[in-house]
Amino acid sequence: METKAALYEEIRAMAADCAVCERDALDAEQSLSVRLELTGIAHPEDAFANDLLTHRRERHREKIMAKIRLWAATNTAEE
Repeated sequence: METKAALYEEIRAMAADCAVCERDALDAEQSLSVRLELTGIAHPEDAFANDLLTHRRERHREKIMAKIRLWAATNTAEE
């Protein structure tokens, strides 16, 4: 099983590389009531439209959301 720190780094890398993943991470923060602090790490918002095709094709949403849920679960397990 991945460590909490390793999961966070994977989530951060995905959000930094894809404006759509960054937005998904921000939505997950609200829906799961967690703090990922990833606002503004992706390349400029004007890349959103370009990233959307890759995001869908490579199923980024499923990948990043699974990692965020697992990270959030490790967060609550440690509390």
